[in-house]
Amino acid sequence: MKKIFLIILSIHISVALPARDQDSAMLRAERFYRQNEFSKAIAAYQSLADSGWTSPVLFYNLGNACFKNHDIKSAILYYERAKRLAPNDEAIDFNLNLSRSLTFDKVEAVPELFLITWGKAIRDRMTVRGWSWWSIGSFIAMLALGLLFLFVHRMRVRRISFGLAVFCFLLSLVSFTFGYLQKANVLRTDEAIVFAPSVTLKSSPDDSGNNLFILHEGIKVRIEDRIGEWCEVRIADGNKGWMRISELEII
Repeated sequence: MKKIFLIILSIHISVALPARDQDSAMLRAERFYRQNEFSKAIAAYQSLADSGWTSPVLFYNLGNACFKNHDIKSAILYYERAKRLAPNDEAIDFNLNLSRSLTFDKVEAVPELFLITWGKAIRDRMTVRGWSWWSIGSFIAMLALGLLFLFVHRMRVRRISFGLAVFCFLLSLVSFTFGYLQKANVLRTDEAIVFAPSVTLKSSPDDSGNNLFILHEGIKVRIEDRIGEWCEVRIADGNKGWMRISELEII
């Protein structure tokens, strides 16, 4: 029994220590930020990010430190990562739009199909966890209403419970679907930020391809194809071309 207790205690200690280390590292980074030592704050936040910790607060603070350090491209990258984890956060949206306004390239986005825009707006109403709780809660409610339908003999109650059970089932299914779409959006690797000061996009994946147009650091692109060290990217206005993957940072 004593041996089992010690094993359980060691597990709890091993879990608690990283959390304590994260908190202390976060406090140290915030102290550097308040003291206007932005390079040190970036290094402290970056060490947390490199350890595998993902948090909208971490990425937002890292974006702020990069912005204060006049590294706009990195600020955009981390605001984009924060937005994926907290899609409805107004502070993240404001700082992201402010950072984008300071980039060289001004691109007019091609309008999306209304249904796609509407679907993304609903998806971004909640995080993956939020949609998961809605899905689980609705499913449990459906089961409870199903039991009510089976064991109550009053016809009116049975009709109401059956209708509500069907509604809860559909709500659970819809919540699961949007949760799945939100998770896929968080984990996607086909969006990136240009990190090279400027890059000339080519018509083919090699240096001998025709020059198409120039992009500057900070602009967001979508990766559509990869061949070796090259990738084909598309920008918001629909134009696309080939560039080296090393000139990008994946969001």
